[in-house]
Parts: sequence; C-alpha cells; structure tokens
Amino acid sequence: MNKNPKILIIGSTGELGTKLLKYCNNKKISITAITGFNNVKKLKLQKNKFKIKYSFLLSKKLDQLNFQNFLTTKKIDLVYFLDFGYRSIVYADLFLKNNKNSYLAIANKEMILAGGNLLIKKILKTKNNLIPLDSEHFSLFNYNLKNENIKKIYITASGGPFYFNKKININRATLKEVLSHPKWKMGINNSIDSSNFINKILEMYELSVIFDVDLKKIDFLISPEAYVHSVILNKDNTVNINCFENDMLITLIKPLQFFYPNLHLKYNEKFMIPRKLKLEKFNDRRFKIIKYLDTLKKFTHSQQISLMLLNNVAQKKYLKSEIKYNDIVDYIMTNLKKLNFNSKFNSFNDTIKYINFIKKNYDKQN
Repeated sequence: MNKNPKILIIGSTGELGTKLLKYCNNKKISITAITGFNNVKKLKLQKNKFKIKYSFLLSKKLDQLNFQNFLTTKKIDLVYFLDFGYRSIVYADLFLKNNKNSYLAIANKEMILAGGNLLIKKILKTKNNLIPLDSEHFSLFNYNLKNENIKKIYITASGGPFYFNKKININRATLKEVLSHPKWKMGINNSIDSSNFINKILEMYELSVIFDVDLKKIDFLISPEAYVHSVILNKDNTVNINCFENDMLITLIKPLQFFYPNLHLKYNEKFMIPRKLKLEKFNDRRFKIIKYLDTLKKFTHSQQISLMLLNNVAQKKYLKSEIKYNDIVDYIMTNLKKLNFNSKFNSFNDTIKYINFIKKNYDKQN
C-alpha cells in the first residue's frame, strides 16, 4: 500500500472539489495537483492554502499542454474527475497510458457517456480501477454485478421540484420553479435535468456502461427522501436495497480509503425510519420523458451521445426563451430523428470527431 499516494483532482474549484480539498486538509492528506477551468482566483487560493505543488487552468492553451505533459510524465495513484464535459476523456486516455494499478474516481457524467465501453475496457486493460462517484452508481460499487444474474436494476430520483407538487402546471413553470430543487442546490444545467428527469436517462446509460448491464433491464423509481439510491432485483428472487445519506462526502472519501483504511464518517442509523425507505414508481404523465422511455432504452452509444449533446442545445434554447420548458424533451427527440446517425467508435478520437461534427451542425443552425 502506498502510504503517500500522489493525488490529482480535476475540477477542484467546483462544489465537489472544494468539499474534497477541505476534507483532505482536515485529515492532513496532501494533494499533488489540481485543475480548474475559468476560476483563476479560486484555483490560486486553493494552491496556496493547501500547499499544492501543481495547478493548471484548463481554459488556457499553455496550461492544457503543460497538464497533458504532466499526465504523461508523472505517476499518479488516484485521480478525481470532478469536472464537467466530454473532453476529459483526452485526459483519461493520457492518464491510462502512463499509469497502472491506479484509481480513477469519476463524477463526470459526460466523460463516461462519451467514453462508453471504450473507456471501461481501457481502464481494465491497463490494470487500473474505476470508482463511480454518482450516488446511484456508487451504491452498486460493492456488488459483483453480472448481467445474467440480474432481472432488473432501479436507480432512484427524488422527484425534483414538480413530481410531488401535482398542482403545478408544468407547461407554465417558471425558471425559478425549475431551479428550485427541494432537496439540494445544484448548478443550472443539473437542476433542469433533474426537474424533467433527463438526468435519470443519462444515469441509466452510465449504469449500463459501468457495470455492463443490459440497458433494457434498467429503470428508475422515485425515492422522496433521496435515501434509497438503487434497487437490484436478482433472478433468484432476492432483492438488494442500497441506501445511504445523501452526502457526497461518503462517495468522495471511498477512493481515499484504499490508501487510508482508517478514514470513515460517523455511522448514521436513520435507516430504521420507515419513511426513509419509501419508494414509488414513476407514473406522472405530466413529464414528457415517460412516453419515450422504451425508445430511449434501445439507444446505441452514438445515439446516447447525441441525446446528451441535444439536451445541452435544448437547455440553451430554453434559457434564451426560444423554446418552452416542457418542450425540451420533444425538441431533443424530434432532432434525434433528423440526425439518424449510428456510428461505431474504435478510439476516443473517433468519439471526439463525432461529437465535434454534431456540435458543428447545431452551431451552424443556431
């Protein structure tokens, strides 16, 4: 066991990165390198405050090149991907070429969706280890999941701002209402995704990729308390209900425990409260995603990427008042039919070319 692991945090200036750095500082765990994107002031503050040797601002071309050189020349034991965007598969690729028996702790949804099976296979081939940090996927981490043994897997959603407020007419929902999540504060994009359940579709795709489970076996339930994160229905009729407090620090410290086994959070016995375990099926037809669920479960990798990209386009249009909130899902599905692409990717370069092609098409139109 490496008692002084080299730790890299990609996306240290975000909410998760800030939380992780504060925890590591309190536990006297040193961080080797950090990256940010636009927040120059915060990145510099973090570097000085926590005495971090290397920092890179990835919105700057020179820092990008220096960071790529860092990834190809330095041994890293643990890298956290806490950033946003598909381009981090480039950094993952460089990391995997230079490291073995290391850990990739990933919270970057777009990176996993873009990388798909190529990313997972490369992690395994290079003898590295993946730790998914999204609560739904993290809740399944301790299981040796095998597709042939599974009847069904459910991830969960809290319901967002509208599901339990049946009086709201979603067609007239204001931006303030859309962004008013009852459980936690998120960024604008994540809040929109949570409100219309697009985030659950993307998380279902992630689950299928990470654990190699047939997408048709994956669905989602509503967990009002956001305490149950996943449910496994096994073919032998046993059921596994996976719960933990909705605290991202639980997932963030898991990778550190491979190097510091004594790290732990205080155990909470709230699981004995019955309402915490309440679950219900998603059946509210106010949400347009419900009519497309069967179709979405048949999507290929390229279609999943296209959905992710079109969702970003739709969000921008909504925020510019070019489409209504409840038209986001219809906009995505209508434009997916127009694309009609079904590409196969043999490398991350193929994936990035495909993404750039789609983005270029929609940049022209908008």
